[in-house]
Amino acid sequence: MSSMKDVAREANVSVATVSNFLNGKKVRPKAAKEIDSAIKKLNYVRNNAARFLKTQQSAFVVFVVPSVWSPFFSELTFWVQKYLDELGYKMVLCVSENDYQKEKSYVTMAEEQRVAGILSISYSDLTSHVHSDIPLVSIEKESTAQFSLVSSDNYEGGKIAAKELNKRKLDNLIFIGSANHNSVEMNARKAGFIDYCNNHGLKFEIVEIDSRKKDKKVIDSLIQKIKSADTSYGIFAHTDELALVLTEEFQEAGIKIPEQVQIIGFDGWQLTADTQLTVSSIRQNVEEIAKEAVDQLHKEMENPNYKEVSRLMIPIAFRPGDTTKN
Repeated sequence: MSSMKDVAREANVSVATVSNFLNGKKVRPKAAKEIDSAIKKLNYVRNNAARFLKTQQSAFVVFVVPSVWSPFFSELTFWVQKYLDELGYKMVLCVSENDYQKEKSYVTMAEEQRVAGILSISYSDLTSHVHSDIPLVSIEKESTAQFSLVSSDNYEGGKIAAKELNKRKLDNLIFIGSANHNSVEMNARKAGFIDYCNNHGLKFEIVEIDSRKKDKKVIDSLIQKIKSADTSYGIFAHTDELALVLTEEFQEAGIKIPEQVQIIGFDGWQLTADTQLTVSSIRQNVEEIAKEAVDQLHKEMENPNYKEVSRLMIPIAFRPGDTTKN
């Protein structure tokens, strides 16, 4: 079996340069090319277990996500893995299904295995029960002020949605969001929407809906209201998923979109690398969220004495689709 020394000899570089290359540190382009060729020629396989025993630094980062069924989580997972890989770390994906006990078990596993760090997107209070000194960066929600947070600017997203609907001279504005009042991101989106409307003297209505299922009672009530009124409506749905449900239900009921109702969602789902959802949406910069979260975690993993707890808000933007007049 080839060793790092064999790779260095074949590439005509020092062992330190090979080590830097393998750990994602910057090396001269020519050296990087020679090392890469040597690794392939010798079929060199890195011994991460030996590396851990020698340096006491694991090569693994645990990433806890609620689901992989949402395009948002799938895209986020892709970028997190890409940026961790560039730094020489391997991602261990843990899908919690919003089950708090599963999340706790993943944290326990991470602590027992002494992984390098944890990235978490959790809608529970998971971080309030993390007691180890393993570096952790939370995405979207972190209520303890003990761990760094990277999130989209949900409040600004709500303001932008209201502004875009207002630009279209609609008579009635509605925010439709989850009945779960503990949803930090939903509350921020709603607050931004309300503040923009109040500051610009706009009439608006808040509608709560059970986002875990098609809330037929609420949707049917909206359909009747829209059909019986001779005015235009603009709706800001707190997720793309909800915006899509409303669009389908309204169209089935004979309501024309965007002629009678214009709808804006939140997330800006990418269905594939080249295909986006057709609803108009407030687009989260998923790649930037992943990059900033990984960069912050890397700072904390590289420096055990790093104590700064950061709060980073990533800008968002309106992405027009078929559900608004553009």
